[in-house]
Amino acid sequence: MNKSFLAMTAVSMVFSAALLSTGCRSVPMTDRSQLMLTSSAYENRLGAESYAEYKKQFRQSSNAEYNAALARVGAAVKAAAPENDFEWEFVVFDSATQNAFCLPGGKVAVYSGLIDRMNNEAELACVVSHEVAHAIARHSGERMSWSQLRTLGAIGLDLGLDNNAVNEIYGTGTEIGVMLPFSRSNEAEADQIGQLLMARAGYDPRASIQFWTRFSEGKSASTLGALLSTHPCDADRIAALNASLPTAAAVYNHAAVRRGFGTVFTR
Repeated sequence: MNKSFLAMTAVSMVFSAALLSTGCRSVPMTDRSQLMLTSSAYENRLGAESYAEYKKQFRQSSNAEYNAALARVGAAVKAAAPENDFEWEFVVFDSATQNAFCLPGGKVAVYSGLIDRMNNEAELACVVSHEVAHAIARHSGERMSWSQLRTLGAIGLDLGLDNNAVNEIYGTGTEIGVMLPFSRSNEAEADQIGQLLMARAGYDPRASIQFWTRFSEGKSASTLGALLSTHPCDADRIAALNASLPTAAAVYNHAAVRRGFGTVFTR
């Protein structure tokens, strides 16, 4: 049995496993079938461990306004989220970093530097809902699953072909052709779910467009930069949010409590 045959067999087994596994879970609120080789319990444990490390690294903000706003937004989004096994936590970190995240298991953090860029509570709900959408969709587990398959494919080629050039092409091709676009699709899906989730939580979904439009002002990206980015470019993101706004607005109009844009932040 020659090496080429072994390589082809190994790679075939990898993609056969992907095809057989795909569809084992549907993403809440979009019903997209996804590959999932990890358990939610495992992902949540990793999320809790990482969150504990973040809380050692960053000090919680003493800004009472920001903390109260996140507590309100967190409670509303948590109540609006699909059924889950999360142990929710929401914290504002005192940092000029303009970022936010939600680790598996509902561990949410927003840096005060990002809230400084927001006008109101609904814009905070937009960001929190986007990050929570990643956890609801189990994007971390999905990416781990695809990474496992990618590793198996690389091992198969390494066993079957003593050719560094082929292995390098495989690594670059899967990174640009699969992993990065896959991440961009995750971000687009999180935008879609997040806009619906904030509307279900009672926040005006128009705030999502207002925030991302203002946040993207003055930024530009080259074609190559957009290709290699793990996030959709701002223009594409805003266009997609505008396209999905009528659906989100209908959800908002039927929300049990409509909070509008919520509290306006003071500076």
